[in-house]
Amino acid sequence: MPFASVTHLNLVAFKSFRDEVLPLDDLTLLIGRNSAGKSNALDGLEVLARLAEGEDLIDALDGRRRELGPVRGGSEGCAPHGMDSFTLGCRVKSGDEVLKYTVQIEVRPDIRIIAESLHGWGVAVASGARSYGPIFETRRAGAPGTGIEAEIHNGKQGPNPLLRFRDSRLLLTQIPLVVSSSNRAERSVHAAVTTVQSVLRGVFHFDPIPHLMREFVKGRDVELRRTGENLSPALRNLQASDPEAFAHIEQLVRLIADDGVREISFVNSDLGDVMLALQESRGADEGAAERTPAREMSDGLLRFIGIATALLSPRNGLDIDAEVASPASLSESRSANGILIVLEELENGLHPSQAHRVLELVRESSKTAGTSVLITTHSPALLDAAEGSLNENIIVCHRDPETGHSRLTPITELPGYAVALAEGSLGTAVTTGKLTSAVTHEPDYAEFQRLLGLS
Repeated sequence: MPFASVTHLNLVAFKSFRDEVLPLDDLTLLIGRNSAGKSNALDGLEVLARLAEGEDLIDALDGRRRELGPVRGGSEGCAPHGMDSFTLGCRVKSGDEVLKYTVQIEVRPDIRIIAESLHGWGVAVASGARSYGPIFETRRAGAPGTGIEAEIHNGKQGPNPLLRFRDSRLLLTQIPLVVSSSNRAERSVHAAVTTVQSVLRGVFHFDPIPHLMREFVKGRDVELRRTGENLSPALRNLQASDPEAFAHIEQLVRLIADDGVREISFVNSDLGDVMLALQESRGADEGAAERTPAREMSDGLLRFIGIATALLSPRNGLDIDAEVASPASLSESRSANGILIVLEELENGLHPSQAHRVLELVRESSKTAGTSVLITTHSPALLDAAEGSLNENIIVCHRDPETGHSRLTPITELPGYAVALAEGSLGTAVTTGKLTSAVTHEPDYAEFQRLLGLS
């Protein structure tokens, strides 16, 4: 069975973006200078993921009841400067069919939904065939506190029925609770809505914090959380559930640590808590070994082990809850739901010489069925390691010199791409600013053409 996945993030009006699209492949690299807008793009994905969990807008965006706190800048920070609302959306591919979802959220004077829609497959007609069109669309929002009406597709001739919903949380999460599943059209609506909701809930933004990984953690806490604080039991669980993946991490640690690492082990407390440790050889005596617990490991090594664990864990090894579809909607669904792992500044704490290893690990994970990976990086070494077949998956985030808005451009479409690579490596071209500066200047292709024998 194919996996449903997010293929595009639509940043219609969000923070520094206006009408920009971030394409998402099995593996996507997002690069750009500081303050270009990379984090804003990731924030857009995080906002959709949080809202898809069904919380009230203020709880999801302002962190009133969230362990991880508000999204960066809170709800008001999501709206572009001078605007009182923001608009986000995504495109989800499920088998051969596509769903397009959009939501507009007002942040001042009240935080509420003012427009929301889902278009695409799942619109069943009497013959049982599928057609394309709106699955649900809201009417114009009324006064704050009055809710919002939406037209729900029912597969019949004439106007679709209007239902009223709360405007304090996504209709995407309310419709399965309100619309019955008594006929094919309603089941198709359920399938479409729950597919989008599940895929968004499958976004796993992993931001490992090394100092949180250095303590004993309850042995039963095995689903890896977004901060990596429970890395020790999560990795021990991976050792039991997937010995091959665990052995792979162990081998990578030996290559990266340069300290005679023999194996990864675990220290147990009397209360059943667990802490990651390394068994290391010391000196010329290969029989002598020392144990280095997590509290003595470097930030870079802990961060790498956390990233490797996130990438090689199966979906039930991560702290996500993407399975929200009802049995009725599952019967209409043509795809299982994939996950998207987001890793910011992948190279942090790693020596440049290890770039190819960490990138190869990311490549392997992105080839796993149902798993996509989105990473940001500033590392020239990582870009050089990606050079070649991955170039088409590299997106450059840059500022429009006239408007100041953030733009997203595939690196292969930048006007300076050919000449920059003719003069050196991809990493060098990015660090010297040749690619981003070439966005606004017509490049000279003479050298590139000469190398190809065209002049």
